[in-house]
Amino acid sequence: MTSRPLFLLACIVILIFVGCQNDTPAPAPESPTALPTAEPVEEELMPAGYTYVQHDGNRIVEGRGSMPDAQPIDVPLDGEPQWVVAVTSEGGSLWAVALDDGRLLYFQVSGRQVTEVDMSPGRLSAAMPPALSVDDSGNVALVTADTEDASPASHPVPIEGGKGRAYIDTDGNLVVRKSTGETRLPVNALPDARILVDERDRLLLLTDATSRYRHGVLGDATEAASFTIVETKPEVRITLNIQIPGDTVVEGIAPIWTDLNGDGAREIIVTLSNAEQGAQVVVFDESGKIFAEGPAIGRGSRWRHQIAVAPFGPNGELELADVLTPHIGGVTEFYRLEDNRLRVVTQAPNFTSHVIGSRNLDMAIAGDFDGDGRVELLLPDQALTKLGAIRRTSDGTEVAWTIELDGRLTTNIAAVALSDGRMAVGVGVGDRTLRIWAP
Repeated sequence: MTSRPLFLLACIVILIFVGCQNDTPAPAPESPTALPTAEPVEEELMPAGYTYVQHDGNRIVEGRGSMPDAQPIDVPLDGEPQWVVAVTSEGGSLWAVALDDGRLLYFQVSGRQVTEVDMSPGRLSAAMPPALSVDDSGNVALVTADTEDASPASHPVPIEGGKGRAYIDTDGNLVVRKSTGETRLPVNALPDARILVDERDRLLLLTDATSRYRHGVLGDATEAASFTIVETKPEVRITLNIQIPGDTVVEGIAPIWTDLNGDGAREIIVTLSNAEQGAQVVVFDESGKIFAEGPAIGRGSRWRHQIAVAPFGPNGELELADVLTPHIGGVTEFYRLEDNRLRVVTQAPNFTSHVIGSRNLDMAIAGDFDGDGRVELLLPDQALTKLGAIRRTSDGTEVAWTIELDGRLTTNIAAVALSDGRMAVGVGVGDRTLRIWAP
């Protein structure tokens, strides 16, 4: 891209300042203006396996599970597993396991038969989670940038039906590589940001890395002072940049970019934190206006971990699940959107979703894991030695069932919807085991 388009891009970035007050809706920015966009061209996203499950960061898996009654398959490993991802493949599913030394192992699972598969590459940066893609012919590949300047703490995402890539480089630029050329946007991205993708190949990521809020529990002391939407069709350009003012930051590595109110449009869900009030879930619309807010914790150095939006409610109502202070007791919360306010409708204690200091924010996931037609939230207990399924009821919540892991959870919870509508779930256990619940 020449210097003139870069100058134009810099001129049209939208800077919208938002507030974050405890239990008090922040004033909406004055006259937010979104850039004109091309006519939406929605196309089916390329099948992919991410640690955060969905392209848009919403940790919910489709399909019908068979937990807790299914007999798990234990696959021995020669190292401690750090990350697990899976995709549907011919005859079953294909799993990639990243070990603590950076090695990658691949396994084909068909029924209860497990076969190790020889695939390349065989190694990643130890901090980088793997991501898998599936092309139109059913071929599975690791998503790579094929360049040495990619951030070692994040992974690329496929665009253009797999012909292109978007990734973060070591200077914090967002690199968009299309069949027509490459564009680098100087967005100062978090080095471990996860790049989200929608049906129009738009990208959403956390930007303007800052150390102004030094809670430092998510792998480093760097958080985001903004989030940015980038359009890739027909040209690559920033269409929205929302700046978070003062000492407040987005505390996380990715938003959730999904339809919270069921109107067909996506909202952007983030956790905002500062030293005075701690963490608060805030929802923006795609013009940059604050759409809804939840309560703030009320003190600094306390975090909320947003997990998933799903029909958790007892009658299938859409709700947002998070875990309040996962490092200190861990309380699972379910929010309901009511009159542009996020209200905590019920809580469940004694579970967690994150290990302090880790970049693994994917230890909890939503789905119908027992095949009863209801969505559960699956996450570990505080000791990380068992998984529990929390189900919403008319009275609040219940722990529908628990599963012993016979070891300590060391990875994200991975899950994949199979071609027959059923589901497989897998985790890495600290005794060098990949454990899979497959139908």
